[in-house]
Amino acid sequence: MDILSIAQRGLSRAQGELEKSAQSIAGAALPQAQPPPEDSLNLSDRMVSLLQARSDVEASLKLAHVGDELSRKTLSLLA
Repeated sequence: MDILSIAQRGLSRAQGELEKSAQSIAGAALPQAQPPPEDSLNLSDRMVSLLQARSDVEASLKLAHVGDELSRKTLSLLA
């Protein structure tokens, strides 16, 4: 497994978590016939999840940049 595929997998996982958190937050604003149980949605937990997803995206992008730079340097050494 190479660095770029690891970065891609990290980006995919972070995107999924971001979408799940965003949907939970958006759903909290919708009017509901019955109020949800108290522990069904904690907005502060969802915000923490969003911030973690952002950190995961940043880390995966840095990893992709390092992998790209490593590939370029390797190719320049072999050329």
